[in-house]
Amino acid sequence: MRLLHIALLLTLCALCADAQDQVMEGDLLFAYSTTAGRAISDATVHDTTAPPIYHVAIATWVNGKLYALEAIDEGVTLTPYDIFKQRTMSKGGMLIGRLHDRSGIDQSVSNALEHLGKPYDDLYMIDTQEIYCSELVQLSYVNGSGQRLFPLINMSFHDQQGHILDYWREHYAKRGMAVPEGALGTNPAQIARDPAVEILPH
Repeated sequence: MRLLHIALLLTLCALCADAQDQVMEGDLLFAYSTTAGRAISDATVHDTTAPPIYHVAIATWVNGKLYALEAIDEGVTLTPYDIFKQRTMSKGGMLIGRLHDRSGIDQSVSNALEHLGKPYDDLYMIDTQEIYCSELVQLSYVNGSGQRLFPLINMSFHDQQGHILDYWREHYAKRGMAVPEGALGTNPAQIARDPAVEILPH
């Protein structure tokens, strides 16, 4: 029994070490799936060869433990990395993005942590007190000179043929709004494609 406990401990340590070896402070954790998050990936990933990314989080170490700092339904929160990875892998998979220029990483993570506790923005609008996943990254990430790394883009709520998806028509109609097609914003796939980000092999 003691040998079994030792074996389990070594396995856990190996898994922790693996996470520490692969994930660095400020890495971007992209979630993709062919089923989960379809409304987002269908509207933002128009390259059929690209993974259908629907979510992004920020890797950060707090008191020696690795977390995913993310904006989800519960708001901007710190999710233990193992729970985040398990949730993400159960829906599809995860990609790790690393900045080529890491000179502003510490400031970027510090900026992101200032948004902890803010409510989630399911309308995906900028300049509000609520915040969504890629907005958290766009607002927070800067280079060593303090300049934002990721530009705002015109939002896409349409399919590859340019037709606004029914999901988004219904989503905004419930709130008495027209779909804000073309409004300034951001999305996870845009950030994953940005030249500032290297997607690590997996």
